[in-house]
Amino acid sequence: MGRNTLIIFYSLIFFIFLATFAMASDKIARVLGKEGNVTLVREQRSIQISRDEWLYKEDQLKTGRRSSVELKLIDGSLINIGELGDVSILDLVFDPIKKDGFMDLKIATGAFRMISGNIARLGPDLMKLELPTATIGIRGTSIIGKASKLGVENFVILVPDPDGYIGELVVQNTEGIVVLRKANEGVTMIFPDRKLAKKKYTKKFVQELIKQVPRIKYGSLHDRQFNSLFWLNN
Repeated sequence: MGRNTLIIFYSLIFFIFLATFAMASDKIARVLGKEGNVTLVREQRSIQISRDEWLYKEDQLKTGRRSSVELKLIDGSLINIGELGDVSILDLVFDPIKKDGFMDLKIATGAFRMISGNIARLGPDLMKLELPTATIGIRGTSIIGKASKLGVENFVILVPDPDGYIGELVVQNTEGIVVLRKANEGVTMIFPDRKLAKKKYTKKFVQELIKQVPRIKYGSLHDRQFNSLFWLNN
């Protein structure tokens, strides 16, 4: 093998390594568990997703009837989507060493629950959730809600973390901003151009909303104790 051939060979190996490293570093979320029919839409291709599969920027997940999926994001955030859900990870960057990051999620349809991770603790406006009727800034807290098409009620409700901590939700649409700071405080929205008004939801209403995101049957005890969202059912 000549010198030029060796140079080309090792150059190819180097570029393959860089491509593999880049792909690994682009991983932004992992599927912790799923029930029923969960479809991944990536680069205009639709495939059935598997447990433990990694997700990348701009991936979209859709759940079928009587189906749900739970994701763990690279900053430690957890999100669960119930049946007929549609969630997209528009952007997610997290550097634990530099303590820097940004997250932008979009939920078009479906009931959901979420525990914010490290990004929400880094700054007040670094974690964003987009619903059809509003944009929510998540400031170190947990949230439950339901996204629906325009003209149908959308909900977002602030709930305590598993350790009891309560942060803030900043709900914004074209008509203004509402800040939620108390447990079970939330907003009902139908259109993005209607004035926002916060209200206190009853425990019964919150529990009924929780039931719309079924419990996932995990494969091991390790997965169940891995900061699961299902503390709300206990």
